[in-house]
Amino acid sequence: MRKSILACFACLVLLPTVSAGRIENPSVLALEHIIPFGIASLTALILWKWMIPSQLSSLQVGFEVDDGLYEVHRLTKGRKDALALLKLRTVGFGVALYMMAMTGVLLLISELIFNPNVFYLPNVILMGVLVLVPILISPWESLNGQLFGSNVSSGKPKFMRVLFRRAGTMAALVFGSLASYVFLVPRIDESQKPLALAVALLVFMGPTILAYGRIMGASWNMLMISKFRSWLGRPNPIDPDKLGFVGRSFSFILIVFLITMPFTAINGIVTVVHVMLNKPDNAHEILNYGGILGHQVYLFIRDNPLLAQWEALKSLPEVLAAYLSINIAIVGLAFIFELTRNLFLGGQAFGGLGGVILATPREIRAEEKAQARVLYFAFAGFSGYTALLLILVCYKEFGSIMPFTDWFESKGFDETNRLLVTWIFIAVGQAIFLLTWVLSVARFNQLRKMKFDLNPDERREGAIMAGGGNWMMGLIEDAATRDDLDALIRFQSRTINEDEAVVRLAKSRAKMIEMALRGLWPTAIEEAKKVLAQAGGDDDEARLLIAAGHIACRRLDAARESLHNLQQPEGYDEPELMAFVCEWFDPWHGSVSEDDLWDWENNSCIDHLNDLMKMLRDWSPQPKDSGLHKDKLTTNARVSHVGLLRAQNLHDEALEIALRLVREEPLMVKPRIAAALCLLDAGLWHSAMSVLSELEESDSNDPRVKALAMILGRKRGDGGIDNLEVALTLPANKKSRRWIDD
Repeated sequence: MRKSILACFACLVLLPTVSAGRIENPSVLALEHIIPFGIASLTALILWKWMIPSQLSSLQVGFEVDDGLYEVHRLTKGRKDALALLKLRTVGFGVALYMMAMTGVLLLISELIFNPNVFYLPNVILMGVLVLVPILISPWESLNGQLFGSNVSSGKPKFMRVLFRRAGTMAALVFGSLASYVFLVPRIDESQKPLALAVALLVFMGPTILAYGRIMGASWNMLMISKFRSWLGRPNPIDPDKLGFVGRSFSFILIVFLITMPFTAINGIVTVVHVMLNKPDNAHEILNYGGILGHQVYLFIRDNPLLAQWEALKSLPEVLAAYLSINIAIVGLAFIFELTRNLFLGGQAFGGLGGVILATPREIRAEEKAQARVLYFAFAGFSGYTALLLILVCYKEFGSIMPFTDWFESKGFDETNRLLVTWIFIAVGQAIFLLTWVLSVARFNQLRKMKFDLNPDERREGAIMAGGGNWMMGLIEDAATRDDLDALIRFQSRTINEDEAVVRLAKSRAKMIEMALRGLWPTAIEEAKKVLAQAGGDDDEARLLIAAGHIACRRLDAARESLHNLQQPEGYDEPELMAFVCEWFDPWHGSVSEDDLWDWENNSCIDHLNDLMKMLRDWSPQPKDSGLHKDKLTTNARVSHVGLLRAQNLHDEALEIALRLVREEPLMVKPRIAAALCLLDAGLWHSAMSVLSELEESDSNDPRVKALAMILGRKRGDGGIDNLEVALTLPANKKSRRWIDD
């Protein structure tokens, strides 16, 4: 791809300048009519079958796992993985739009190279169709992506909702274009009506231009740092493999483009503003020689007798003008893959501001739907704009040999207007880029100092296959089963001399389970997403915890999406049970009947929910019938009964249940805390303090123990005031209000 882009640039620069091309449709088909189509088709086939998969063969995604530390996982490790990615739903249509745009541009270049005097009519028609379709669809897809693209849903969207939404965005584009044209025409001279058409087209292309400028500006930091490291031969988040001579040379060229992009943007913006407001007499000359910057270089060489003697410098203004005008188009074609890599990496999220976030890096790592959304947007969203810019630049630089030039001039698009329209389209994109770049460049040093752990998933997989880390997983599972928050918290602060990637995953899992056991569901969901991303999307426990968190927050649709396509092997009924609970809790779309409840007879979860519903009828603090279950879920349910009994001043009954639970689970923290509170209710303060002393000795890091100490007046240190459990025991203040937001 890199070689082909340079070749296209060279072909455009070296095109001959001849009289305007004419279109003919001879009755006898000659070989010269077929050659351009054959060359364009062959090049497009190579681009489709080889270049695109090759450019997508090293996609990576990075997400934060600790302060300033990002894990970078490789999504594709070769053309085979890239081809599998291209087969995802909707991606094929995006690639088709990109291929149509590229084939149309290649056909135009082939016609210009082989016979610039004559254009074959079928080739011109085909060229127009291939280019117009992406130009019309790209803004539509860009607008939809920027407005609704961040909503990654595992379920199938409702057809009527999608139809209404897409029809609305298309109507907005068409109405905006027509309104701008109708508004401008009565207010401008007859000679300026072509500019009104250009503005209408600019409004229509606005979403694509906006997306391109935002992504380019927010990606500049990441691309600049990564390409510099690629040039030095160092693996980085964008280029995970050490590049060869060609790759490093191309990285150097991209560095030059990146360095000059802010200056080129300023030149384009100032040039358009100067020409449109001041209307200088030499406007044509300014626009033709690369804007104000290129024109000043041209005047400097022309007016300097010493420099005028150097033959090599005489063509410098033309070369500079071509560079400045083709800059954004060539960069657009080259960077469609660089931007795709950065979109997957998530470099906009941690390396810039104001970018287009289609999905979080963790979602991209774990969900194929998010990967398909990003890849589709990259191809469908950029193809039309880059193709349009290339055609505009061709009419700007080689208008004398382009088809329909005479027709355009008869409609008022003379060479000066063609130049101005091209500069306007380029300048608008550059203005958006410059604004986003100014917002993002402050993060350059911060990004440069960030630590990226490349390919930890591969090391982690190898270590786990070798048996490493099993003891950590066993410790976490045992602590979770015993509701041992102290063990989970102590494990997270331990120094473990094993592979960092394995230790990080284990500590993330411990944090996830800790937050879930404490009932901090929003934080638990975020930690579960982190674990899911670190595991590459292959972690049913994390998905189940995300679903449980959404149920606890009463986000039932989100819970259903988390359970979507979750594997359910024999004897593994938790996903089905949680899906049933979602249906049961849903007041609008739920369809649970008595027969459905009988299907879950003797299930502790459903039985306890049934008991709770019966208790709510008469505000009973505990069920009338004692349950037959003896699992941990039943223990937690009975602890909640203690709380309800205390709330209704039934202290003796509450103490009886609490002491019974302590006898059954002597090492579990919750029953002992419940017993201490019941003893305090009964006025047995010293007995409660005795229980607290035992808890502080065995589970000193447990936030619930710290909260009990605060209640009993035995505060140590800061008392763990940053924990929700402790904050609930204190008067409300500014520091504790954040828990309300969470």
